[in-house]
Amino acid sequence: MRSTRGLLGTFAAAALACVLAAQAAVAAGARPGTDPGPRTVVGEWVGTYVCAQGLTGLTLSIAEATPTSARALFHFYADPRNPKVPTGCFTMDGDYDPGTGRLRLRGGQWRLRPGGYRMVDFDGHVDAQGGRFSGKVGGAAACKRFDLGRRPSPAPARAECAIAMPVAQPGLVDAGGIGAALAADGRIDLDILFDFGQATLRSDGIGQLDELGRILLSPALSQRRVGLHGHTDAVGRADANRALSGRRAQAVRDYLVTRFAFPPGRLEVRGHGEDRLKLPAAPEDPVNRRVEVLLLD
Repeated sequence: MRSTRGLLGTFAAAALACVLAAQAAVAAGARPGTDPGPRTVVGEWVGTYVCAQGLTGLTLSIAEATPTSARALFHFYADPRNPKVPTGCFTMDGDYDPGTGRLRLRGGQWRLRPGGYRMVDFDGHVDAQGGRFSGKVGGAAACKRFDLGRRPSPAPARAECAIAMPVAQPGLVDAGGIGAALAADGRIDLDILFDFGQATLRSDGIGQLDELGRILLSPALSQRRVGLHGHTDAVGRADANRALSGRRAQAVRDYLVTRFAFPPGRLEVRGHGEDRLKLPAAPEDPVNRRVEVLLLD
């Protein structure tokens, strides 16, 4: 008979795989109107809000949502029930608590401003299924509530009212791959490559680190300690490579702590140098220069 611990581990892995696969659909560009998965925030939200001008249509495009930084584009327009509302848009910034689903956004800068209009703030919650974002509107007179869901926008955005949204990077492990590997194996080698002899994060790996940060904040993993283990190729002295691999793992840790407000003690850094090559048959290949992510407990 299998042990209780083994059964719980199997169930937990299956649950985590389902959760993260749903999150990955949005990260990879899921169409509006599809199920975005539990507590997914990034993407397009459509609905209405109420302020002094009355009921107003809204498309809220959220490009980033972490505990330390949230970015969005607020694009408002006439609702058929209140056709006199003009079109306008402005940027927003704020913060997001993935544990509670609370997202706070403040008005930033106008992109398209109708006469007499003021920016507003949002303070609301995303439901457990990631399908509804609702709450209070603040920052202007007579503002009440907003209610948004996942559906196609009825108002195509003008050039001023568009924001760059995250997309999956070709050739890199996507969010679904990260989540599935952690759920099944408790580890993954990320394709966070480094230039020869360097420990500086390259821009082509930042998207993956952002996905990793969101996954580690999910309820299924938010209490787990995580190992960040650096590796190098076999070019150069072994002692120098070991020190370099530690600096590479430290660079990943510093990014996650700064970007996602992880407690520093949650992330364990180690440097293995050239001792654990990913491609032993090609010890000098750049693919050996990587950072391994492991669930520790």
